[in-house]
Amino acid sequence: MNKIFLTAVLFLGLSITAFGQEKTKTALTKGKAEILKGKESGSFSFTLPSGTATSTVEQNAKAYTMYFKVNFNESTHEAAITMVHNDEKSRHVICRFLMSSGMEKVNIDGKDLPVEEFFINYLK
Repeated sequence: MNKIFLTAVLFLGLSITAFGQEKTKTALTKGKAEILKGKESGSFSFTLPSGTATSTVEQNAKAYTMYFKVNFNESTHEAAITMVHNDEKSRHVICRFLMSSGMEKVNIDGKDLPVEEFFINYLK
């Protein structure tokens, strides 16, 4: 009986840990309306998980300066992106930046989307 109980507790603990790990790979948006405004204005904001290193974000941002500038707020983990040229190709590069920063998903209005699906549905 104890083995079954311990196995169940271990399984539950690993499940919770795996769920927590998944959330650490998700960039949070301010919602669909803000993304659509950003598509028009060329300014986007993503809140990255608290475990995201500032040095990682800054290093990755350097690779994309011909497409956009990134201002990363270390205390809020907000990455404010300002496009150099607001076109589809440049917005697609945002996805490369997010993925190189460790993001696998983007949360928009409570729904997690794979980064590429986010691009197709909202930035294309």
